[in-house]
Amino acid sequence: MARDGTAAMRGPEPASADAPLPRHPILDALMRVEVGLARMENAVVITAMVVAILAVAASVVIRTFDLPIDDTGEWAMVAMSPLTFIGAALCSHLHKHLTADIVEMLPPGPLHRCLDAVAAVLCLVFGLFFIALAWDLFDYARTSGETLIDLGTPIAIPAGFMLAGAALMTFHAVLDVWRALVGREPGGFNPWH
Repeated sequence: MARDGTAAMRGPEPASADAPLPRHPILDALMRVEVGLARMENAVVITAMVVAILAVAASVVIRTFDLPIDDTGEWAMVAMSPLTFIGAALCSHLHKHLTADIVEMLPPGPLHRCLDAVAAVLCLVFGLFFIALAWDLFDYARTSGETLIDLGTPIAIPAGFMLAGAALMTFHAVLDVWRALVGREPGGFNPWH
């Protein structure tokens, strides 16, 4: 501070552009949870794809050779549920959901974060609405005990994956909104890196 007191009048020095962002311990912990969930989502999606491929291949063999075995095509249909809904949650984590390409081409900054927040809020609203719909279907399937025709797979299984995918999508959207509000870039699990 100068003898004339000018430093006191200027106030605190502005933060430099290279200064680290303030830490948010709860957000950091939730982001670590999110990375673990994304890894699980990736494993579920890969497993569902393998099950679908093997079930279709087995179904082709069963039908071609008219084997006296129940058709496994039902498992391929059931595997489409985690592939679709858990896969959608993984896509939302990876930011491969429906956003304008122009947004992804923007450099990091306030405009990019604002548009990310808008997309995240829309995904959040969709996720909450989807949870309500999926819960109704899951609850009905669970209480009715309905099963598929060929192998008797409970309908609650694909409905449960639908509900889980909606909940995971909503979780990712909440964290995306939070990150955008505090100026954090999304980061975490990416199976292609």
